[in-house]
Amino acid sequence: MREQKNRYAKLMVCVLSLVLLYGCAAGGRPDIVSEDKKEGEAYSNADVRRMTIEHPGTLSGDYFLKRAYPEKPAGDDRPALTWARGDSQDRQQPAQAASAKPAGTRQSVSTGIYKIGLMAGADAKDDFTPRRLHHAAAGLTLEQSRVIGPEQIADVASSANCPNRDMLSCVGQQAALYPGVHMLVAVDSLSLPENFPGRAAMRVRVMDTGLDYVHAPLEMTRTLEARDQAEEFVQQALQRAFDFAEQKADVMPVHCRVFSVKQDRIYISAGAASRVKPGDEFSVVSSGQVVDTPAGLPVAWVPDAPKARLRVEKMVRDDVASCSLADGQTPQPGDYVLMSPVK
Repeated sequence: MREQKNRYAKLMVCVLSLVLLYGCAAGGRPDIVSEDKKEGEAYSNADVRRMTIEHPGTLSGDYFLKRAYPEKPAGDDRPALTWARGDSQDRQQPAQAASAKPAGTRQSVSTGIYKIGLMAGADAKDDFTPRRLHHAAAGLTLEQSRVIGPEQIADVASSANCPNRDMLSCVGQQAALYPGVHMLVAVDSLSLPENFPGRAAMRVRVMDTGLDYVHAPLEMTRTLEARDQAEEFVQQALQRAFDFAEQKADVMPVHCRVFSVKQDRIYISAGAASRVKPGDEFSVVSSGQVVDTPAGLPVAWVPDAPKARLRVEKMVRDDVASCSLADGQTPQPGDYVLMSPVK
């Protein structure tokens, strides 16, 4: 079996190499996105790509499976947004402006969506306010998640009384309990030019609250030709950050947390806004095992054996549901509620 996989991998390398060589010989990028079929051909270039290189476990990994292929509108000559990881791994090349991602590029879940919180830094200046970030976040294009705005995250931070030196981790842990934030995007700095043309820059960190893991910082820059491009830059940079957060969120399954237990009622941080409805039943686990790469990056999370099964009784708020214990031990605040319904 291993030898067969090696032969398959080598074949895929050869196919990919031929595609790249053909593109170079043609004097441009290889066409792997066109859906048009030429006369006499049974498959389009996109069909060939899907059949040959879009397979997990090959040299390309998940890159082609998760990559979106937006078309550049005619006459779109906006300057590129340059962004890079803060570490040497997985460094990104300058990319075109973010655009709406095609439906179906991510496998949907039957119940539950990721919640991604947006957090403004403690040293906010005039160009760097929760209001500006909230306005920009309203225009984000998200597939399987929704935004918990900076005002709500600021309320979490103030009630938690987090120390500045450990603000991100502290806020992330509290926001994970309620309102049930899975990923937290923290804008550490935002710099907009006073004179134009000038350089704009945003630095963000993304935290997986379930793993208590903070990814390497993202740095995004762009040269602005005029003042009216500032809002576009902020939204564009946030779109990159949220795309990254969505990509990293699937290390863990969609989940929420038990945040309160009162007598025979168990309250979870998911409600109607997370597609939860009365009658749903969910498994509860206390923890799980993180699977890391040799470099220490989390790539998977294996939940422990379920300790309980909850049945949703009623919606309390958009992000709160009241549950009863259907089976097992009474959960404790902080336990993980796996959002795939129990069959």
